[in-house]
This record gives sequence, C-alpha cells and structure tokens, in this order.
Amino acid sequence: MIRNNRIVYVDMLRILSIVAVIVLHYTAEVLTNTNDFNSSAWWISNGFNSISRFAVPVFFMISGAMILRTNIRSYREFYAKRVIPLLISLLTWSLIYGLYNQYYIIRSSMNAYEFVIDFGFRLLTDRNYVHLWFLYAIIAIYMTVPLISKFIRSCSERDLRYYLLLWFIVSIAYRFISDAVFRATEQYINIPIMNIPFFMGFLGYFILGHYLFHFDLPLKAKNLLYNLGIVSFFLTPVATYFASMHSGVLDEMFYGNYSITVFFMSVGLFILFKEKETRLSECLNHKVQKLIGSISKASFSIYLIHLLVEMMLSGRTEVDATLPEAALRLLINIGIIFAISYVTVKVLNLSKTATYILFGGRG
Repeated sequence: MIRNNRIVYVDMLRILSIVAVIVLHYTAEVLTNTNDFNSSAWWISNGFNSISRFAVPVFFMISGAMILRTNIRSYREFYAKRVIPLLISLLTWSLIYGLYNQYYIIRSSMNAYEFVIDFGFRLLTDRNYVHLWFLYAIIAIYMTVPLISKFIRSCSERDLRYYLLLWFIVSIAYRFISDAVFRATEQYINIPIMNIPFFMGFLGYFILGHYLFHFDLPLKAKNLLYNLGIVSFFLTPVATYFASMHSGVLDEMFYGNYSITVFFMSVGLFILFKEKETRLSECLNHKVQKLIGSISKASFSIYLIHLLVEMMLSGRTEVDATLPEAALRLLINIGIIFAISYVTVKVLNLSKTATYILFGGRG
C-alpha cells in the first residue's frame, strides 16, 4: 500500500486493462473486414487482439476484489453510491453515442420524436453502442452485491474454492468442450445438468477477483497458472488463425471472455501483479505512483470516451501494410487515443457537474 492508500498492482492492472480494451476495439475492424489471414495487417491485429483479451475478465476481477471488501450498511446507501452513478453514465453515454451515430455517422433524417423512441428501445436492449454492454453487465452484478457480499463473508476459503471450481467447470471447461465439438461435428451438445445459473456468467470472475485478492494460492498452483497463462498468450493468436482458416471467416472461439485461454491469461496476469506488489511499491517513487493512481482512477472514464476519440481520429491499419508498418501504426494510434482520452477526462474532471453526469462522479 502506498501513502494515499492506493494498491499499486491493482492500479497497474486497471491501466493495462484499459489500454488492452483500446487495442481490442482498434484492431477489430481489420479482423472483421478481411479474410486474408496471411496478411501482415491481419496477423498484427490478431496478435495484439489476442494478447489483450484479458482486459474484460480482469476488470470484473478488480471490481470484485475492491467492492466485496467494503462494508455495505444499507441498500439505499449502496445504490446511491454505486448503482445510480453507473445508470447516469449509461444514460449519458448512450445518448452521446446514439446522437453521434445517427446524425454524424449514418446521416439520419430521423426527427426528435423518432429519435427518442428509437433511443429508448436501444437503451433498454443494449443496442446503442458496442462497448456499453459492460455497463449493463456491471450494473447487473452490482445489484446483487448487497446479497453476494453476505454470502462471501459466510464462506470459508474452501467454500470459495468449491464455488470457483464448479464455476470453472460450467462456464469455462464445458463451454470450451461444447465449442470444440460444434466445430468438429457442427452439432451442439447440451448437458442440462450443466445449466446452473449461479455458476454462470461474469459473477464468477467477480468472486474470483475477491478470492485472489484475499487468499494466497499454494506455490504449485501459482506456478501452474503462470505457465498456463504464458502458454495461453502464445496459443490464442495461433489457435485463432487455424480456427479462422478452417471456418473461412474470423473464428472468435479463443477470443471470448469465457475462452479457456482467456481465463488462464487473466488469472495468471492477476496473480503475477499481486506477487509483484511489494517490489512495485519499492521501485516506483511517490510521483510515479501518484501518476499511476491518477490514470487508474480515470480508467472507467477512459473506457466510456475512448471510442468517441477513436472514431474522430479515424486512424486504421491498412490491410496491405507491411508487418513493421502495421505494428508501428497500431502502437502510435493506440498511444494517441489513450493520451487524448486521458487528457480529455482530466479536463472534464475540472467540473464536478460534468464529472457526475458523464462519469458518475469518478475521476
């Protein structure tokens, strides 16, 4: 812990994850718009996209680690502090992206009444803009937190391990086997006993973050997860290439948030940074830690605004670019998008009203 009570490794994981999110969205266009799987641009986009897939699971893990350690005194206080600000951000950014998309991107002639009706439908059904799904998911989980936190407090470490093992079997292993069988036989397998709601979805990552934050794994388990994580970082782009070649189009089997390789990447990375906490705190001076804390606090806001910045810049990697050109252009544009997003957030944070309306009061 540093002097302002921030946790360095958590802050660094947040920063790494928000950069990874920008990479995911930046590289998506090349991956989805071309089936030339042997082009330099596709391989660069596939490589960077693959190794950035930990971003969303790690965000959920960080959220679980941080929020499940707090003492929730009342539902009203929790909703006022945690849920309502997210709802305000969801409404605001859905409106911003909705207006931008309708009247700037597709040049719609929709009148105000038609826009309101269309916007309301899209808001309810999560169709306003691609990255806002995360808000729907995190709000849904936060609505369960007052009860989940009581469940967590009543559980021993062994109980949590049992939950996480069963969640892994249902949400990760079963899904992987099902996807593999479908690609081999074009037949879905459905095992009804595996449909256990409490052991499905992002809630598992949420509780996993709490577990990894509070408990230390045995050395053998750590080493196994490290090694599986490293293998997964290298395996994901290669497996995606061969799966896509087989399908004829981009195959996202190893890209999904519940992909077995994404799971091991995320867990391995979280454990690695946790293990380096003491060393990071000692190596980084106070000013650097303060900057890291500042960027980390802005990560949620950067998440909301970065696609608007990216669309305005309109910088893309050309499909026929050489390998060095594709890599260099990607790195430069990612850096520019991140920097502009961060500076914009900090400028907007000068107004408390703007901060609350746009970012739910987050800095």
